[in-house]
Amino acid sequence: MESLRLDFEACILGQKRNIIVEVPYHNGLVATSEFCPTELLSGDINLFAAVRGESLDCFMKHCRCQLTAMSKITEADTPLDCHIGALMAVVMDRLDRLGHISMSDLLIQIDCFSLLLKACGFAPDEIRAIYPQVTSTIRDLYPDCIRS
Repeated sequence: MESLRLDFEACILGQKRNIIVEVPYHNGLVATSEFCPTELLSGDINLFAAVRGESLDCFMKHCRCQLTAMSKITEADTPLDCHIGALMAVVMDRLDRLGHISMSDLLIQIDCFSLLLKACGFAPDEIRAIYPQVTSTIRDLYPDCIRS
């Protein structure tokens, strides 16, 4: 598996930033689950279940959606609040359009959120602590909209 560097431009809290997301890449697929606790993964937990991902095109689209949402947030107290607001905007858009989101799709969105946090300089230990908290909050807010 090789490492892929993806460059994005975004405006975060009024500041234009160049964001470089580094992800493992192999045969057109990006491994996204670097920060996902194995307890949140479904199925048998083994090496293949623990490495989740998606196509490069889908990953880039998901990152761009969150970064676009982030650029529209001007009233956040901290960069983390801006990132969380963008994640919530993407999830809410999905729920507004379809009325539901699968747990797998939700985790992919949170994976992208986590990798964007890393690219913006958040510490890996902090991201590992944030991941289950954000997941739990979204599940608690929308219990009838998240499907297995």
